[in-house]
Amino acid sequence: MKHSDNIRIVYLPILIIFLSGIIISACQSESETKPDIKTNGKAKIEFENLSYDFGTLKQGEIVECSFKFKNSGTAPLLLTYVEPDCGCTVPEYKKEPIMPGETSSIKAIFDSNGFRNNIYKTIDVGTNADSLIYELILTAFIETENY
Repeated sequence: MKHSDNIRIVYLPILIIFLSGIIISACQSESETKPDIKTNGKAKIEFENLSYDFGTLKQGEIVECSFKFKNSGTAPLLLTYVEPDCGCTVPEYKKEPIMPGETSSIKAIFDSNGFRNNIYKTIDVGTNADSLIYELILTAFIETENY
């Protein structure tokens, strides 16, 4: 038996143990840094209202409203996306999971500048609760000085 064969026999088990330790610690540290939001059950979102009418606004007014909802499910609720149909509407919402039984809201800020007469704006909302896309609707009548 050569001297190099003796070295391989001694160091191979040590190398295997060392690499196993690195893999195990990497898996543990990754799971410790990510919040665990997986639970048995299913999230369920229930909105109080899916539409809001601002009534009559003067052109250029900036107004806001809130769409309140509750997680009536048994797992944490995530809003996966909240997308307005144009830049005149800005949604603000909680990015963290909403736990079962908790309530939250999506605030919608609408800028009426450049609009007139009847407007109909939407915000699409996707969640981890189901495959439905919820559509929040904003309506108003915009008065201008000419009309």
